[in-house]
Amino acid sequence: MPLSGIPAETVAAERRRRGEVQISPGVWMPVLGLGTFKIRGEDATRATYDALQSGCRHIDTASCYRNETEIRLGIDLWLMSERSEERVHEDKVEEEIPIGQSPSASAPVRPNTEDRVFITSKLAPNEMGERHAAVALESIHARLNTPAQTKEPLDLALIHWPGKSKTPPTSPANLAARRETWKFLEQSLQQTDVRAIGVSNYTSAHLAEMKAYARVMPAVNQVEFHPRCQQRELRKTCEAMGIGLVAYSPLGAGELLTDDRVLRCAKALGEAIGGTVSPARALIAWSLRQDGVVAVVVKSSDGERIGEFILIFIRAIRLTSCFVFVTAANVGSEGFKAAARLASLSGGMFDELDEMDDDTHYCWNPSVVR
Repeated sequence: MPLSGIPAETVAAERRRRGEVQISPGVWMPVLGLGTFKIRGEDATRATYDALQSGCRHIDTASCYRNETEIRLGIDLWLMSERSEERVHEDKVEEEIPIGQSPSASAPVRPNTEDRVFITSKLAPNEMGERHAAVALESIHARLNTPAQTKEPLDLALIHWPGKSKTPPTSPANLAARRETWKFLEQSLQQTDVRAIGVSNYTSAHLAEMKAYARVMPAVNQVEFHPRCQQRELRKTCEAMGIGLVAYSPLGAGELLTDDRVLRCAKALGEAIGGTVSPARALIAWSLRQDGVVAVVVKSSDGERIGEFILIFIRAIRLTSCFVFVTAANVGSEGFKAAARLASLSGGMFDELDEMDDDTHYCWNPSVVR
């Protein structure tokens, strides 16, 4: 469904139906993101290509991941594949058009926004400060082939960590670095070098202090989030400040996939729909049910697993007040039926996961940074 020339309300509804969330005025981010931490080289290219082929339109990377060039290659390979398929489709349509009839009268409408890939990248701790951040963002643009002079800004730029590289966690220099780096990102936003700006691994204290120096509040705060790290206080802070929470490591760095409580939840969901629900699917479904969570970043370099994650969203496992959240532009009838069945389920099947919170961080705990 092309979105040009359509009323804003209709466009917003269509974007939500596709599984996008508005994180900043005019900036829509797909709810599902492919995480690429520790995925490098050919694996990063392949993971990106597989994700896009499966329907994902949000790739999450960072300067320190050292994979942005390979991710760009994955995107380009996918775009070439898509455009090749479009040419074959157009040739077929032309062959089928009756003599004397115009192509526009007969050709089916194809989505013209489906090749839009949302890219998130992050400034590393050693790139904090206005001068270092400016060089870093220019390098990110170059690696992702989105130079500012072409008016193709980076979709979302984040400060990766609240502490400055080689700086004691309790040093006042960390606050100074956060403030200076955020000032640079605000300037970049104003100059349209980026479309949205945010932070990652910020605690409630880090966010609260921004009230004293930020002209623009973060669009999102990307943090570790799963049943054992539910970030309840942080979610309340983000909600009060109008900041969306993006969950990374929703599978608990893989540690939760064999947890008995997760296995029981997955089994109960499977029995309820008369099918099979994997532990990964149950965990992602749980994350999407939580207040304040606007998106989930899932890491995988395995094509089949990426496809499974996409299917989770295509079949709509967001169950809040029996609301079905469908996240693909073209959902098959079977997928929609599955979504409707899931929407009618009781949230009670997630109770054990709700009770797992014990503030366990499988990744990093930013609370030590002052």
